Amino acid sequence: MDKKERKRLIRQIKEASGIALYALEEKMTDEQVLEASQNLTVLSLVKSSNTYNRYCQGKKTEEANNRLKEFLKPENSEIVKTGRWLLKALAKKGDDRKQALLEQDLVHKEDYNNTVVGMRDTIEAIHDADAQLKDEAQQNIRRLERKIDQLRKQQEQVKQYIRNNYGSSTWKAIAQTFEIELEDHRESS
Repeated sequence: MDKKERKRLIRQIKEASGIALYALEEKMTDEQVLEASQNLTVLSLVKSSNTYNRYCQGKKTEEANNRLKEFLKPENSEIVKTGRWLLKALAKKGDDRKQALLEQDLVHKEDYNNTVVGMRDTIEAIHDADAQLKDEAQQNIRRLERKIDQLRKQQEQVKQYIRNNYGSSTWKAIAQTFEIELEDHRESS
């Protein structure tokens, strides 16, 4: 197969399946491209599910990122606000420093040390939450990829079963029926 024909077939597969062009070009052999191009109707059956899957994953990732951004905003952190105030208070000299610290009951060294420890704990908690969100997102992506692979295998098994037990003409008739129904559905939406 020449490059021009491969690109043409890959574009058809992309349109039928909704899978990104770069992914198809990178991961499919010429034989796979030929096989897939002969089953465009079947690929189009899972296109809406694949698209919806990507949409849901994008929304979940966006939601997790927004929650993380909100959580990490310095202006929302009481510890950061207290840390800024403490730095300003400690930058003062003599009686001004003592007065500022007395107003907040922070004259004792133990109180200061506890604040520093609390800030470290909060930073660690933020890092842990970030790692957990990333792990959950990666697990969800892997789970969805396995499900998509499983559905594709089932789809191929159904096709083979129909071809083996009822013949290729029956499969073509079924595929044409679904193709017509898909076209009707697209036109009505």
